[in-house]
Amino acid sequence: MRRWTRALFWPFAALALLHAFSATSAGPPLSIDDPGILDPWHLEVITATTVTSTNAGDFYQVPLFDVSLGVIRDYVQVAVVYPYVNVASDDGGSEWDFGNLQVGAKWRFLNSDRLQMAFAPSYAFGVSRSVAEKGLGDNTDVVVFPVNAEYQINATWRLNGEALYASVDDGDDEWGYGAAVAYALNERWELLFELSGTTDSDFDTDFLEARVGFDAALTESVHLLFSMATGLRQSSGEDELDYDIFLGFQFLL
Repeated sequence: MRRWTRALFWPFAALALLHAFSATSAGPPLSIDDPGILDPWHLEVITATTVTSTNAGDFYQVPLFDVSLGVIRDYVQVAVVYPYVNVASDDGGSEWDFGNLQVGAKWRFLNSDRLQMAFAPSYAFGVSRSVAEKGLGDNTDVVVFPVNAEYQINATWRLNGEALYASVDDGDDEWGYGAAVAYALNERWELLFELSGTTDSDFDTDFLEARVGFDAALTESVHLLFSMATGLRQSSGEDELDYDIFLGFQFLL
């Protein structure tokens, strides 16, 4: 798979796994996840469109499906993420197919009034070689081991952080990291700012992006999610990120 496609894959597959959140949690539209846990047998469904533009072309997830299910109250939930992907190159070519299927679980091992922490391992299945050659996913399996943290400063401000290690079956392992600040304008609107990145296990290459967005509660069970990001530290050439956009809806069932 071309290097620019791999650079696009990691912001979604390594840093955006297993999203489960509410109006006062991280997760989509951010890249990092949060330690929140759904009540048993409650569902969270996220359907979204993402657009990533680089010097080599545009990468779309239309749609991205993200479904989480609470299993054990206050402790465990499971999740599945599955995107339908389009790659449009600058030479006019366009390809469509399903991308990498991701499954995982989240265990919240610390839950106090202000501080929460969770461990959320996941497994991303590699796509077929023919799909990978079109630039629509990675053809190797990836196991991700993230730790998420959330600290509620007060009723208005919140901090979130994430650190992860990704074991790549047929490629270089990677580290991921991120931090986010959330500001609640009122009970319905929350503004978000995030820095997140990845680096290979030898720390030879590094990618860092900045993201801003919002989480708007349309009703108690439906949220509108939006964010936009750009690369701050990255390789030049085809890998260079122009912008990344996330637009989606969250449904709590």
